[in-house]
Amino acid sequence: MSEAGWSPAGSDGTYQYATAALSVFWPEEQFRILVARWPHLAARVGATWDEHRRRVEQHRAFLDQEGLRFQQLPGDVSSLVTFLAARKVTKPGDDDLNAYPDLRTVTTPMTAWPPARTAPCWCGSGRKYKQCCRRYGLGTLVVGNIRT
Repeated sequence: MSEAGWSPAGSDGTYQYATAALSVFWPEEQFRILVARWPHLAARVGATWDEHRRRVEQHRAFLDQEGLRFQQLPGDVSSLVTFLAARKVTKPGDDDLNAYPDLRTVTTPMTAWPPARTAPCWCGSGRKYKQCCRRYGLGTLVVGNIRT
């Protein structure tokens, strides 16, 4: 696989396996639509946009601290609706969010993590990462007795 962030972990002679996982985040507009349509999902994704960004950033900081590689993909409510319809689900839960998206149908480019400090932020704000969501992941992760 030639996409940035994917690293080979093994091969069976025809396919290279990667160690990167998928991390879905909800851009602000899609987050608001998601929580308005299914308010019960706020317990999973965050009740506010800032809480969602904080959870995403902390989760990614933890994965990065553990040396795990992953790709990020923006969530889209219309594609979630299609995904749920194929599964015959009307009220999505944690398992449905964990299974979304169906990677066989994804057309949105995935991006590697972490972004450079001066790169545009992953949340789509247009601000530099260091001036936007990076601060949510800094000083909030405690590993052993060390606060990172």
